[in-house]
Amino acid sequence: MRESVRQRLLQLNRDFYAQVAEPFDATRQQATPGLAAILPYFGGASKDLPGFPKPGEPESLTVLDVGCGNGRFARLLNDQGIACAYTGVDGSSDLLRLAESATLDLDAVQCRFFQADLSAPGWTTQLAGSRWDRLLCTATLQHLPGYDLRLGVIRDFARLCRGPIILSFWQFLGSQRFRSRLIDWSTIGLDTADTENGDALLPWKQGVEATRYVHQVDEAELHRLADEAGLTLLDTFRADGKEGNLNLYAILQST
Repeated sequence: MRESVRQRLLQLNRDFYAQVAEPFDATRQQATPGLAAILPYFGGASKDLPGFPKPGEPESLTVLDVGCGNGRFARLLNDQGIACAYTGVDGSSDLLRLAESATLDLDAVQCRFFQADLSAPGWTTQLAGSRWDRLLCTATLQHLPGYDLRLGVIRDFARLCRGPIILSFWQFLGSQRFRSRLIDWSTIGLDTADTENGDALLPWKQGVEATRYVHQVDEAELHRLADEAGLTLLDTFRADGKEGNLNLYAILQST
């Protein structure tokens, strides 16, 4: 992907989240089935799963949530009584403001938040070389244009986390109701030749109208990303949406 195209799509999404932060927050208050299903990886249920702490490992859990949005997962952890030190990272200052406000009264989860642009080299610098027990990144990598950029960020994840890395990817191309909403590239001055397979433009029409760039990371790309990032793919499953399968979840760990 040409760098000028990448920057055009990144700016489109920056503008998108500046426009929709409030209505987006309103639609992201409740835990999804997929988020509930990954709670065992954070100690919320049976620990008979790949990647759980072995006997003798510290009980104090550290969690890095990349693309944390409004802090919904921190609130879910707290509701489940899962004590941890939670760090949320997001590119939207508006969503981070909402996250900070929504997590002020949590008792089991200690929160801190940072703004960072995942597309920028050195975005991890402000994390001060820390390593976390768990890393979560849901519905975020889909906004990074270009395979090389997505791979670079997942390699960053491998350096940041010593335990399971939990990712999710929106499978919008598998849904007729979303395919019917695809916006032509010409609306932003691009054409199909400028993009990669799986790239798309989709509208937002809740409260305000806006356009976002998204990329579908399918299972084939997921396996390639894991392999090239030096990560072992421990498990995958699908959940969420009206169809019950609109998000592909993946649990990975360093080899």
